[in-house]
Amino acid sequence: MQVKHLKWLILSLALLKIAFHLYFYDMLEPHRDELLYFSLGTHPAGGYASVPPMIGILAFLLMKTIGFSAFAIKILPAIIGGVMVWLTAKITEELGGKWFAQLLAASGIFIAPVFVRPFYLYQPVGFDIFFWTLLFFFTIRFLNTRNNNYLLYLGIAAGFAILNKHLVVLQLGSLVIAFLLSSERKVLAQKSFWFATGLCIIIASPNIIWQLSHGLSGVRHFNALNKYQLVYLSRINFLKEQLLMPGSYMLITCAGVLALLFAQKLSKYSLLGITILLIITVLFIVKGKGYYTAGVFPLSLAAGAVWWEDLLKQWYFRVALMGVLLTLSIFLLPIGVPVYKPEKLAAHFKNFSEKYGMDGMLRHEDGKIHSLPQDYADMIGWEELARITATAYNQVPDKSHVLIYAENYGQASAINILGKKYGLPEPVSFSDNYYYWAPRKIPATTDTFIYINDELGDDIHKLFADVQLAGKISDPLAREYGTQVYLCRNPRTNFSEFWYKRVAGLESPF
Repeated sequence: MQVKHLKWLILSLALLKIAFHLYFYDMLEPHRDELLYFSLGTHPAGGYASVPPMIGILAFLLMKTIGFSAFAIKILPAIIGGVMVWLTAKITEELGGKWFAQLLAASGIFIAPVFVRPFYLYQPVGFDIFFWTLLFFFTIRFLNTRNNNYLLYLGIAAGFAILNKHLVVLQLGSLVIAFLLSSERKVLAQKSFWFATGLCIIIASPNIIWQLSHGLSGVRHFNALNKYQLVYLSRINFLKEQLLMPGSYMLITCAGVLALLFAQKLSKYSLLGITILLIITVLFIVKGKGYYTAGVFPLSLAAGAVWWEDLLKQWYFRVALMGVLLTLSIFLLPIGVPVYKPEKLAAHFKNFSEKYGMDGMLRHEDGKIHSLPQDYADMIGWEELARITATAYNQVPDKSHVLIYAENYGQASAINILGKKYGLPEPVSFSDNYYYWAPRKIPATTDTFIYINDELGDDIHKLFADVQLAGKISDPLAREYGTQVYLCRNPRTNFSEFWYKRVAGLESPF
């Protein structure tokens, strides 16, 4: 295949990737995390409680340019997905792959399960995969050309990567250790390396400063994550997920890791294989979530594609391999993207789990099996919640006396973002970054409280004489099914004093 034709084919696949993700942009409502990140965009800052600033800054720019909409939420992840198709093909080319290897790797980015959902949801994960891949690309370019400019590009990319997700520090640390363990260790003594390190720190400095001024919120977030989630994860399941996430393309990714470590053709890049092993080992030890390794899969996919290209010389073997990979991956597409509306999705997963005995994707954080994967259940019910809250809000004549409170950031963000069209004010919550935005004092005239939670505590009736249920989320497919909205009036005591004492007892959002 001519180089010109191959480039156009890769570009077409990249554009198709973008179009594919955007085609399903409004199958479900926004994800609770997407609503949070756009809420962060209403308060641009150098950092946030659970994430660095990039995801919020990008949301801010989107809202200032094209506004908020279901399409606006999906546009950037889809574009990054398209860029990933091209970038992974370039890495494959740098590793010595010809046309078949490049197409094989690009097809994996297009359709393998691990690369579908991250480029559908507006979350740091998709951007994280991109930055990890970009860092690997610059490393490979440096090894191939010995051009120190690529070290500087590495530093710049690393700085922006830290502004997106702190997990990239694991990749950077593993890369440095891999260089130390290889014959390339002298690179770490070069001025260019230290200059690149300085660039990285300068670019990441807004978040470093924010973290220091907020008591290292990122560390507290990790400790809370470890205490309430990671400690309950299984190391065996973590290893299983490394095989399951690529789906049928695990044939390529597993071969890629082994090829980077042992294949003579890729011996120049063995330090990258060591980097992957270090990353997996650390995450295995600390009981990391399976998807934390997602950033290494484009590299292992590229290396594996090179290995398979060398193994399969006959065209019919290559066609057979590609056919098997694509067929099995198409079968798994509904796991990564909601290709149907909620009811049909639920029917699909019910049939899938009954037919194949695979219901793991339906298990939520509560350990129970539900009708939809948790991410999909987190994309239902928000519009209804905003409407119910608006109904309660509109019953109050003097809106200046109202305080809306939501128990978790998903509820709060639904009111904050989707509630704008109903004229709802920004709600108050102590969850995630809402903790930093919550007023420490409220006006003494506040006498109406709209309370959003999955249950009504005893303290509400002690505080208010008039407590009415305005409504609750009625869709059983929603993770927030049953979440209630209460209109609370006629305080029995000074509500502003109660609020001041309540907030004073909070030390952090975690």
